[in-house]
Amino acid sequence: MVLPILTVPHPLLSQTSRPVREDEFGPELLQRMKDMSETMFAAPGVGLAGVQVGDLRRMLVADVGDDEDEDGYREKGVDVVFVVNPEVVACSDEKITWEEGCLSVPEFWEDFVRPRRVTVRYRTPLGGTEERTFEDYPSIIVQHEMDHLDGTILLDRVSRLKKKRYLQKVKKWAKRAQETPETEAAW
Repeated sequence: MVLPILTVPHPLLSQTSRPVREDEFGPELLQRMKDMSETMFAAPGVGLAGVQVGDLRRMLVADVGDDEDEDGYREKGVDVVFVVNPEVVACSDEKITWEEGCLSVPEFWEDFVRPRRVTVRYRTPLGGTEERTFEDYPSIIVQHEMDHLDGTILLDRVSRLKKKRYLQKVKKWAKRAQETPETEAAW
């Protein structure tokens, strides 16, 4: 099932997500994360945190496949991870700059510097424990989604002026959508 994605300035996006409790692991959590994955691909995106669909539990889905063909095409859905209660256990000193966007911050892109490689220990929806190292683009995806779990969005990492300009644009989009209810907003 495709779920609605919250966008700024929704107040839940600034909330810190709580850990998934032991009694929450199981088939229902797995189904919720499958729905999140379906939502991510429909958007389309490469990562989605629980908070972005109104679920304040520490969980995320990410399409971390990094195989590109000679034309730079990246096949979707080859390596999707369901990550619950993640914690970074190691990260490289080497940094990478990447232009990031976000499903909760439509039509906004900015270059950010992050560790090139992170190792994350996490639980699976059915309760297993895994540890995995992500590098380059997959590392960016996982770090970005983990930011959401701590209540941090892209706009929190840019200058006040850029944030203000973007939020003014959002207000204009909302006003335009109210004036023309028969059409969908541009975002």
